[in-house]
Amino acid sequence: MILGINGIRLVGKRSGVGRCIEAILRGFGEIEHPFEKIRVYTPQPLGEDIYLPRGAENVVLPSSLPYAGWEQITMLKAHGGEHLLFCPSYVSPLAARCPTFLIHHGSYEGYPQAFDWWTLNKARAIYSLSAKRATALSTVSEYSRRDIVKFYGIDPAKINVVPCGVDTRVFHPIHDEGKLSGWREKIFGEDVPFIVYVGKPTERRNLSALIRAFAELKKEGYPHKFLLCGASLPGTSPFRTVIDELGLKNEVVVLDYVTHDEMPLVYNAASLFVYPSSYEGFGMPVLEAMACGTPVIALDNTAFPEFAGGIAHLLKDAKVETLKQGMSDVLGDAEWQTQMAHDGPRRAAAYDWRILTQRYLDLMLPLAN
Repeated sequence: MILGINGIRLVGKRSGVGRCIEAILRGFGEIEHPFEKIRVYTPQPLGEDIYLPRGAENVVLPSSLPYAGWEQITMLKAHGGEHLLFCPSYVSPLAARCPTFLIHHGSYEGYPQAFDWWTLNKARAIYSLSAKRATALSTVSEYSRRDIVKFYGIDPAKINVVPCGVDTRVFHPIHDEGKLSGWREKIFGEDVPFIVYVGKPTERRNLSALIRAFAELKKEGYPHKFLLCGASLPGTSPFRTVIDELGLKNEVVVLDYVTHDEMPLVYNAASLFVYPSSYEGFGMPVLEAMACGTPVIALDNTAFPEFAGGIAHLLKDAKVETLKQGMSDVLGDAEWQTQMAHDGPRRAAAYDWRILTQRYLDLMLPLAN
């Protein structure tokens, strides 16, 4: 029995979807499965840091086609029409005669103002067709399932829900204060408390409002710095303009890219993690911060109430005053912080990737030959 996997999101720097695929691969190495061979298809060789489970190989398929063409033509030709093809990133080959299992991470149509014309129309075409033609379909939250039903017209009974997960052996509380202090000194030049945002710098996540809210917080005398992690901000970035406008050059530190192994230090060393996104299919950074016991602020929308409700401080909106008051409320309440530090890892344990990989396997097996 052979399993093919579209590994295109594992090429280059891995963000949300790529890290999901990486975690599922690792999970396959730790659970019993019937696949004699697992073929991870990519247009370029995988990095040495990508773990492949037993029986797995990286099948490199060079092509002059753009990535969209590679997924539809090159990969499908190499895989053939017999064995199960696992497509964990929105897209499956439309001409596939083999069984396909697709993971969809949330409908772009649910928040169209966040995307450019090309991205949005690509989603409306290839993403919706992939969802309709896949042999089996899964998504990452009940909210995403409702959006897929709404925008793609798919029967909700045909859409499985398996949430995103977290590796709790990597993301967990770190109690070595010397280690955390040393990391803060390395990043800020001194051991200073800080607030952190992790993710791509997009207005969908209300980053300008968050920076302005931080500026208001500083006016109240808070000693904290602000860390933007995973955010490349060139001089022309509107977020860089906001930082300069507010005179925050010495208060805001930007880290373009942080490795997966260093991310637990980012969360654990922070006083507060803030992720004020207006639309998410899931929101992995929130779950990772919770697993580390870091106090979390997000918005009371989309998928966040499903996995962070009752633990994270979920705000009604992302207005500057709302964000500022939310941060002030959490930072000013030591008992609340302690409760979040206790409850976050306990909630995250139910979302461990080993548990979720087994759920994916249970959905795949009826499709496999």
